[in-house]
Amino acid sequence: MPRQSFPRRRRFFIGAEGESERSFARWLRRLCDELGINVYFDIYACRGGDSLTIVTYSLNQYRRRSRQFGRFSAGLILVDADRIKQDKLHGRDPHINLIDEKLSLVQLTPNFEGLLWRLHSGNENRFIAADRSEQSLKKRWPEYAKPTSAEKLHRRFKLQDLQRVAQHDADIRLVMETLRLPL
Repeated sequence: MPRQSFPRRRRFFIGAEGESERSFARWLRRLCDELGINVYFDIYACRGGDSLTIVTYSLNQYRRRSRQFGRFSAGLILVDADRIKQDKLHGRDPHINLIDEKLSLVQLTPNFEGLLWRLHSGNENRFIAADRSEQSLKKRWPEYAKPTSAEKLHRRFKLQDLQRVAQHDADIRLVMETLRLPL
């Protein structure tokens, strides 16, 4: 009996600011699986710190895992946009470490909760202040609690929600293009 061959999965590195962003990455992987997009995510949560610390940690993990297991197709580092803006004001630009790497810094605008708020229909092109994002999100999703799980994200949101946001957010569009999710 001939051996059955399976398509090789494309490996992606995902650096996540914390557990919420890790759950978001797991939800993205689930969307890919449902669409038959063969991917494997190597996800690392940095458990906080400023954006430069998160990028440095992610870059070190990306390089270590590349040496151990081979090259990645690409990599994404998920960080709250308000954190990056604040860190740049203090002279800590996280972009500087990503030169010559296949890693992209993805800014979740204005932050993770703000992105979730924008995933709700009618909010996709409405950018709220970061300090109001969790309060606004809880008005639309009263059961929301940090960190949320990939399963809860999957029950709450669909690919179409992400597609709507991508029409107004270049970073989310980059994520979808990188993973080959349909726009």
